[in-house]
Amino acid sequence: MKRRIMLLAVVVLAGCAVGSKPPVEIYDFGIPAAVIPPAGQDVFLADIRAAEWLGATEMLYRLEYANLRKLAPYALSRWAAAPAHMLTIRLRQSVGNATSVRGKQTKCSLALFLSEFSQVFGNEQNSRAVVHLRATLSDPAASEAALVREFRLEKPAPTPNAAGAAAAFAAIATSVAEELNAWISEAGVCKR
Repeated sequence: MKRRIMLLAVVVLAGCAVGSKPPVEIYDFGIPAAVIPPAGQDVFLADIRAAEWLGATEMLYRLEYANLRKLAPYALSRWAAAPAHMLTIRLRQSVGNATSVRGKQTKCSLALFLSEFSQVFGNEQNSRAVVHLRATLSDPAASEAALVREFRLEKPAPTPNAAGAAAAFAAIATSVAEELNAWISEAGVCKR
């Protein structure tokens, strides 16, 4: 009788362990610091377009030491939105004129294409966030060709996991804003 009760207890406990899943963790870039866009810079940032495989909320990583061409998603970690959407929101807060809206005539238009947004592991304990963007800056009223520049940024992740990736990508979002603002200022075509 005791044996049957013990066996029943083991089966019930095993069933509870199998049936419970850890919750999915949702990440974004965190709450941004107060940002003042460069004075006199009038730029409308269009929604960032992205490579097809970056259109979901999966947090992707690559194992450089195994197969750099293979993308894999974290099982229990997701982005709050697709990376291009989160980056669009963050950059509108810090590049050019954050109050520009569709239909308002702005001096320049900035279009970005996101082709890489993954965590790359050099080994099991060290990883970095990698972002590749192509920026196109144009002045609709000017006859000159649009300016195009590639941005390739990498930041080490503080920990080799999804939380570390989120922290590194937040730092990259800040760096992208700084580099875009410097490039736009240097170009000098977007002054009001």
